[in-house]
Amino acid sequence: MRPGLAGVAVGGLLALSAAACTGGGATGHTPGSIPSPAGLIGKPQAASLVLPAGRSSVQYAITAPDPARYAFDIAVTAPTSIDVGVSIRTWYGAVFPSILDSSHDLSACQVRRSEDICFEMFPFLPAQDAGRWTVVAAKRSGPAATIRIAITFVTP
Repeated sequence: MRPGLAGVAVGGLLALSAAACTGGGATGHTPGSIPSPAGLIGKPQAASLVLPAGRSSVQYAITAPDPARYAFDIAVTAPTSIDVGVSIRTWYGAVFPSILDSSHDLSACQVRRSEDICFEMFPFLPAQDAGRWTVVAAKRSGPAATIRIAITFVTP
């Protein structure tokens, strides 16, 4: 009976040791990192988001390749009846508060029919890290509305 218990104990220790060496099933990437940017470059990471009436915000996640190697563009389409701003939060806590300050900003947006069409280009961000970022759209007031945001990482 004793050799059986010792075998189970040794087997358990070996399993724990193996898990510790491999990261317990981890993929080998640091938190927030991405394995390869190839599928992300030039392809919009877009979402149609519904903002309820009044003060509200919505968010969606994107995967950012290395911002020191890839610039990005952002396109926002929103009804002219609301004023929406867009910011980004990274997985490690950095915040880009003024990706789009206002969908009524005439330097970045144009009115087409009943929509504000906004487009901004951002350069390399060498101090930032790749990984999962959260795009946040917020409005201070106004009716319920659906907006569309598309972020595209590009090779300049």
